[in-house]
Amino acid sequence: MKNYCVDANIFITAWYINYPINIFPSLWEKIANKKDEIILIKPIFDEIEPISSSDHKLEIAEKRTKYPIRMWLIENGFTETSIDDDINKTSLELEKAYEINDISKGADNKDILLISYAKEKNKTVVTLEGNQPQKPKEKYNYKIPLICQEQKVKCIDFVQMIGGLGIRI
Repeated sequence: MKNYCVDANIFITAWYINYPINIFPSLWEKIANKKDEIILIKPIFDEIEPISSSDHKLEIAEKRTKYPIRMWLIENGFTETSIDDDINKTSLELEKAYEINDISKGADNKDILLISYAKEKNKTVVTLEGNQPQKPKEKYNYKIPLICQEQKVKCIDFVQMIGGLGIRI
């Protein structure tokens, strides 16, 4: 059962900085084996190394070099989850409540959609964004964990998700 709504930074930062696949291949293999518990909503999936239209004709090996995370997701059967009208409605309400705009230093529209999906479906948000011990003066500077806290949506980090998935390396 899918439980974890994953932010794009989970894959991008973990892959390139914290847990590179060339050093932690077994971790990524185990994550792939748990794909049925991981939700990538369409806007988040689209954010992770989208393959440009001019590169669709590249050979698979070239795509793996140029778009390693995207190709790993595809080759391991990760799929995008669509957003329905109820989630869009919740998202619009949260965007208004948290004053989301182009100058926001906190959550953006995709983050709000992620939170909305988790809220509507009673799932857990997974992000690498840090907690904000003090609320910013402006709501448009709230990050994912603070919005989740206010909306009573469970929010965890990558390592907590790995533990929740029962992955041991």
